[in-house]
Amino acid sequence: MKPKVRTLGRCAVGLLGLALLLQGCGAQAPKNGAAPTPYRGTLPALETVQFVTPQIGFMAGQGIVLETTDAGSVWTRIYSGSATIQSVDFVGKSAGWVLTSDGKVLAWTGGSAWTPVAQTLGQAAAMHLFPGGAGLVVTAKGALYHAAKASGPWQQVNVAGIRSLSFSSSTVGWAVAAGGTAAPTIVETKDGGLTWTHSFAPQLGQPETWSASVAASGNAAWALYTSASGQLEHQPYVAYATQDQGQHWQEQIGAPLFSGSGGMYPSSSQSLFGLQAGAFAAQGQSAYFLSWQPDPSGNLLGLTSTADAGATWHQVPLHVKAADLPDFFEPIGLALPGPATIWIVGSRGGNGVAVFSRDGGAHWSAPAL
Repeated sequence: MKPKVRTLGRCAVGLLGLALLLQGCGAQAPKNGAAPTPYRGTLPALETVQFVTPQIGFMAGQGIVLETTDAGSVWTRIYSGSATIQSVDFVGKSAGWVLTSDGKVLAWTGGSAWTPVAQTLGQAAAMHLFPGGAGLVVTAKGALYHAAKASGPWQQVNVAGIRSLSFSSSTVGWAVAAGGTAAPTIVETKDGGLTWTHSFAPQLGQPETWSASVAASGNAAWALYTSASGQLEHQPYVAYATQDQGQHWQEQIGAPLFSGSGGMYPSSSQSLFGLQAGAFAAQGQSAYFLSWQPDPSGNLLGLTSTADAGATWHQVPLHVKAADLPDFFEPIGLALPGPATIWIVGSRGGNGVAVFSRDGGAHWSAPAL
């Protein structure tokens, strides 16, 4: 949405209100009419990255949100403030929400202001913005709320314990629901989050130790389960996927704590690819996830991929110096603008790190900042 030009007389009160809003949110953006300046310099710690299209993308972290409209060649700063941005959800240029580490949701529509969203709901833990302006907000207690527009009103949805959201369209989406003493389950919606039904419940040993996250793309959805139980640096994990909108789920890959019937879960046919699993993303039949996999070269960050909906999996070599890669044990983000294009962001030594590949991981580069 293009910002409206107002006369000084009509805007006097509005400018005062805007100043108070920015002071309260700690947020600043380029002024109306000002040409965006390419970002240059050292990046602060980064936590998340998202591409809406192969050209339009966003990465964010400690006091910063950056936007690109040319596939990552040039990045401009659209947020400058005191908040750490832990996740973003944009639907296009100048239209998106961000979630701060202290549970605030802020909306941006271009111009010079970030507007608080759903303040009356309390601390937020997850959110999703739809292209038409409707949205979902998950509170820290797992309650899910829906609104037709960011200004509300917000109505609670009859589903409990939500932890993670991912949508493949404006109507079809997936979420992780807490299982209490059981492992988390996967629920699905086909009406934009207004109603939810059970889709999948894995059979896992020590079920109370597991957490999960979801990623959706087209007819496919992926669920990555990780366990807090482990030995030394090893943390068990297992990935599941559906290619038919939830009618059938199939185990993909994992790293069990023990093999055979005594394991944390039934032993996977492809049990390898790292001692711990991190962020993951999907695009069509391609999926990637990050893992912690020490090797003699010192590259502690591994990347595992499939290009055929999970039929085969491969370890993708990261031919990058360890010092140029994000630290696996810091917040880290992964995005797939296209099946062969990968972006990884995070931090190392307190500074932000971003690397990308346009050939499925064979070669990597850093953006020119």
